[in-house]
Order: sequence, then C-alpha cells, then structure tokens
Amino acid sequence: MFDQVKQLNELRKQGKKLQKEMERITVDITEGKVRIVMRGDQHIEEIEIDGESRKDIKEALNKAVKESQKKVSKKLSGMLTDFKIPGL
Repeated sequence: MFDQVKQLNELRKQGKKLQKEMERITVDITEGKVRIVMRGDQHIEEIEIDGESRKDIKEALNKAVKESQKKVSKKLSGMLTDFKIPGL
C-alpha cells in the first residue's frame, strides 16, 4: 500500500511539471481579421478582432474551457473509481 501512495505522489509531481510546461507553450493564430493567442494548457491569452482586444470574449471562452475540463475530470475520476484500484 505504501508503494501505491508513493507512486500516486510521483504521478502528481509529474502532472504538475507537465502542467507548467504546457503553460509555457503558446500559439498565435490569425485568421482573417481575428487573432487568438493561446497557451498549451488551452488558456486563451488574447483575442483581437479588427485589431481591437476583446477581453469579454476571451473571458467567456476561458470560462467555457474551464467548465468543460471540470466535467471531463469528474467523468474520468468516476471511471477510475470503477476500476477499483486500491489507494485511489
């Protein structure tokens, strides 16, 4: 059981490291008059339409992404519970 706890802690450390790495990745896409800057963790840094920054759209999209990630996480957590893995 101690080994499983140790493995779980190691997975958490690796997950946090991966999260930080994804936050450093950025993409800058322009399509027509729309420009979007997004990080690797799917957080939108900036949205411009016709050269005008649109913080309202950026915040709405970030909120939608966060909510969808929560729902997916809850679903995956339920699936892990169904596997009946001791210590999780």
